[in-house]
Amino acid sequence: MTYEEAYLYMKEAGKRGSVYGTETVKELLLRLGNPQDRVPVVHIAGTNGKGSIFAFVGHILEDAGYVVGRYISPTIFTYLERFQINEHYMKESEFARIMETVIPVCEDMEEAGLPIPTAFELETAVAFLYFVQKKVDIVLLETGMGGKNDATNVVKQPLCTVLASISRDHMQFLGDTLQEILEQKMGILREQVPCVAYPMQDEIRQIWLDKCDKMQIEPIMADTDQLQVIAENLHGSRFCYKGQEYELGIPGIYQIYNSITAIEVCNCLKKQYDLKNVNIKNGLKETVWEGRFQKIKDVPLTYIDGAHNEGGWRSLRENIRAYFTGRPLIYICGVLADKEYEKMVDIMAPFASFIITVTPDNPRALDKEILADCYRSYGKSVDTAGDVFTAQRQAETLAQEMTEPVIVVFGSLSFIGPLIPRIK
Repeated sequence: MTYEEAYLYMKEAGKRGSVYGTETVKELLLRLGNPQDRVPVVHIAGTNGKGSIFAFVGHILEDAGYVVGRYISPTIFTYLERFQINEHYMKESEFARIMETVIPVCEDMEEAGLPIPTAFELETAVAFLYFVQKKVDIVLLETGMGGKNDATNVVKQPLCTVLASISRDHMQFLGDTLQEILEQKMGILREQVPCVAYPMQDEIRQIWLDKCDKMQIEPIMADTDQLQVIAENLHGSRFCYKGQEYELGIPGIYQIYNSITAIEVCNCLKKQYDLKNVNIKNGLKETVWEGRFQKIKDVPLTYIDGAHNEGGWRSLRENIRAYFTGRPLIYICGVLADKEYEKMVDIMAPFASFIITVTPDNPRALDKEILADCYRSYGKSVDTAGDVFTAQRQAETLAQEMTEPVIVVFGSLSFIGPLIPRIK
């Protein structure tokens, strides 16, 4: 089987959409020998910050000499980015070889009258098989959506579970309130398995603590009371946490919170892995996480951010307020139609000098004209562009007439990825 044939099969599976639940993926994995039970796993759920927290944890483990598998979604650059070992993507030949094993099993399931696995279920199975074959030391496993009914929620005994920042997203599946969303995310928790959490809002913290108590889980929350920020700017930050000083090479106050969550994860893993504080310091300092408030050009100053839900937009707004107050801002913005785009506009519009909207290359995309009208309702100057590259050229032309302008590209990971290599 060629890579093209394997990818076409996966693309056809993608047309079946998403099926919320774990019965089918468990059947698929059972027929493949339950590879998920043959690798050590740390499992994370949350609305924002999953990738950032695991980027930090991955770099720390790599600094200590471990082979780290990561299964991530969504991707920015390439399809095979979702399967990584020590930041190297799976090879096309490896994907094709594993799919040669998986496809006949799917066909057997179909012949038996069982539901056919979705693309995400297939990808999850491919990831576990890949990590088993490569004999990784640990797998950092991200949920796709939610937790309880996510296809990744098949690991019986993870080393620990992690809850990243919780905010509103995918409400049609997870519920309208933070409490309902948290309940779904907590579906990954396991009896007597430690759970590490990003600093939680007061309104949901006790729900998590009660759940941990009921399941005899050690609750470990990143403690902002023991955090002292020494310096923080566009180049990164320096801070003390529990008496130790650390540096980050990526900006954003929320990344400090993500990093102290990663520190707590690594402290938890010290029972199984030889992790020293020097590894934590080196790993945090060396971490780069592309597509998250990332500078991609100096003149005109251009940042991209994958913010695509309320929590992400609020974090981006705080970065803009902290770093770019008083400077003219040009937005390039595109969003998916099933997101709370009106709330995004309400959060982001007040800071904009000019906005260019695009329609992301995604079946779920919101039309650029609808988004443009939404921004115009706030009295903003708005134009549309056929694609992100055209928008970028328009933005740079506008920037020539401004003093110290900043271009900010955001709204969906699905359209910012191609811009990064083009500009860099």
